Amino acid sequence: MRIIQTLSYKGADYLMKQMNGSHESRRIYYFGFQVVIGAIIKGLLLILLAGITRTILPSLIIVGVFVVLRQIAGGYHMKTFGKCIAVSLGVFIAAALISKYTYPFWNRISILIFVILTFIVSLICLLKWAPSDNPNRPITKQEEIDKFKRLSVLFIILWLLASLTAVYFKLNMYTLSGCFGVILEVFTVTPLGHKFFGSLEREIDRVRK
Repeated sequence: MRIIQTLSYKGADYLMKQMNGSHESRRIYYFGFQVVIGAIIKGLLLILLAGITRTILPSLIIVGVFVVLRQIAGGYHMKTFGKCIAVSLGVFIAAALISKYTYPFWNRISILIFVILTFIVSLICLLKWAPSDNPNRPITKQEEIDKFKRLSVLFIILWLLASLTAVYFKLNMYTLSGCFGVILEVFTVTPLGHKFFGSLEREIDRVRK
């Protein structure tokens, strides 16, 4: 989005001049501003859409689980912020709607099975493909790969414990939201997820032309 690029450049240029930095430091500041401003805009849009669809709680849970796991497991990144925000908000709100309007139909056994299956599949995928780096955050050192893989496994184990607790107290909507947060993030780590979102990006480009 042009407004993000403009604000990021102005902020980076101002910081560079104030700190007597180099063009390289401005590039780093520029990327940092893009991340921060983009996250703020995405967060505001998420709250707005979640408020309109009345899915604020499940949306926040899905995004919270997704973001925390993404920080350590990585995943596919769209090439532009516009595509990223359109696709991510779309899947977040869709998952939140499913969580909110289907949870009464899940009994304790069925949702327990869903949690366990989510855990098993996610654990296998994380062990096999995490961390998935991106051009802005390459992970090439083996010690870093091992560290992020361990953190990913630790997270999914802690998530399982939290989900089993939620199942025990019959918090079905929150349990489903947590599952969808994990599923969406783990999918972006897998080769299938990379292929799917790559095809989606190309389709968006084709439609825009």
